[in-house]
Amino acid sequence: MGKYTKTEVIGVVFSKLKPDKSKVFADIGCGSGAVTEFFAPYVAKAYAVDSGVEAIKQAQERLREFENVEVICSDGREFLESHKVDLVFFGGTKGIETMLEVCRVERVVVNAARVDVAVKVAEKMKELGIFEEIVVVNVAKSYELAGGLAFKPLNPVFVVCGRM
Repeated sequence: MGKYTKTEVIGVVFSKLKPDKSKVFADIGCGSGAVTEFFAPYVAKAYAVDSGVEAIKQAQERLREFENVEVICSDGREFLESHKVDLVFFGGTKGIETMLEVCRVERVVVNAARVDVAVKVAEKMKELGIFEEIVVVNVAKSYELAGGLAFKPLNPVFVVCGRM
């Protein structure tokens, strides 16, 4: 997926998590905070969680206007063990299996850039009895070429969905 979750992929994640104003959302591995920024207007509370200090600084800057957002520098597993949330998005997959083991939420979505990681996540979700589906998102963006339009494909993203 690169450095950040593309807006087109965030739309798919949003449709799978189905947020509403009664829900508490957590973006684990929030990076720049783009996913949290998208979800914040639609949920009661949003947490942007990352273990990287630089990512937290970026997220704090990006999300400062939202009163319902809390940016937390923490390991994803530790956060999930100490906070009650309804919907979780995992933007990164480092340590995902142990995080899924403690993730007690209504819906969960994990983005993976590699098919082998998506399969590993799906297998863990199946073991936990929460696997729903994998959606492959292929996006191509237009650019000018010889006075016309052409499309440059982005790497596919595997959106692994689970539900309690």
